Amino acid sequence: MSRFQPLSHHPSHQPQVLNRSSHSGTPASPHYHHLLRNVLAWYRRFSPLGWTIYVLDVVPNSPLNVSNFIDTASPSVVPAAFTHKTLDGHYAAQHTSDLIRYPFLLKYGGVYLDVGILQFGDLDWLWTKHITNPESSFDFAGFTMGDPPDLQIVNFALMSGANNPLVRRAHHIVLKVWEGKTNTTGAHKHPLVSHVPLMRVPQEVVVDHEGHGKMVINDEVMTDYAVQIQCMGSAQGWLDEEDNWDGPKYVREKCWLLSMMTGAFPHEQMTNWSGQRQFDLLKLPIPKTGEKESEDQALARQIVEKLVADSWCLKLGHGFSAKLFGGDTLGMLWRKHDGSDCEDETYAGWLRWAEINCRQQHVIGPMKVPVYEPTMRGKLLP
Repeated sequence: MSRFQPLSHHPSHQPQVLNRSSHSGTPASPHYHHLLRNVLAWYRRFSPLGWTIYVLDVVPNSPLNVSNFIDTASPSVVPAAFTHKTLDGHYAAQHTSDLIRYPFLLKYGGVYLDVGILQFGDLDWLWTKHITNPESSFDFAGFTMGDPPDLQIVNFALMSGANNPLVRRAHHIVLKVWEGKTNTTGAHKHPLVSHVPLMRVPQEVVVDHEGHGKMVINDEVMTDYAVQIQCMGSAQGWLDEEDNWDGPKYVREKCWLLSMMTGAFPHEQMTNWSGQRQFDLLKLPIPKTGEKESEDQALARQIVEKLVADSWCLKLGHGFSAKLFGGDTLGMLWRKHDGSDCEDETYAGWLRWAEINCRQQHVIGPMKVPVYEPTMRGKLLP
């Protein structure tokens, strides 16, 4: 029996909710068509339910420039490096996006999604059933990596109401970590995040960095790159008795969390993190009636079925992960081969069809977070 079925919309259900996808810009060029198709799929699936999708940018005079929605001149909203456009370093573009995610959630509430996400789980159900439902204990949702007490909420998909207490504290830490800085080099040493274990890379690697010489990727570099996740991890582990904030208790009782390995990256695990293998499988033709399914076609079918039926989303990577694993990711290959992500009668095309037209027949439940000790005690917010 199929674990997913054609999606039925409910036009009478019209929540007034903002879905915000913050990105530094998605040019209308063939290199970004696969990302535009992600956003169009969100629109086609969720706008009939009352959702509004914004793809935000930092393009001067753009109506979707982030400065039209949040006060980018305020030091309580974004760091000075963002305000003065002095962000530098290897990943200034990624950090530009990082620095506006928490401010948008704090001001408006809703959902932040990377544009690299193919969404299969029912965002509308999670929002109405839990995040905005006063009878539900959950008021925040996202993905995690690691296991408690090293459980860290990642930042590619976030859902909460406005002024969420966890997001507010994580944002405060972000602003402190960025004080006096224009990039995140050495940020893992900041006292507000140094109590959080470093992120781990499979092995230290040395890579060419796009004309900037050699780059070593180790635990420290990985953590600096994703220091916003460290800031969230710090807020998760913080106990501030004076302010009645118990991070571990909040995460255990209030956060609807999924493992990113099972909820966003099953295609990676099923192919040993090989973007080329994923690309080759998904571009295969689906066998016609009466044709025998090859072993590769069977694996491609299993990947599609696993993603659509049992995963919350598929997360595409385009930069850092390619350096980490030493090859093009699926997202990079779809970008290089425009249209390969949606070709008719292929497994990729089937995946795109299911993204809009199918819904899961079972509810994906959150992980059980056990009791764990705080990693920091003391005053956090001023």
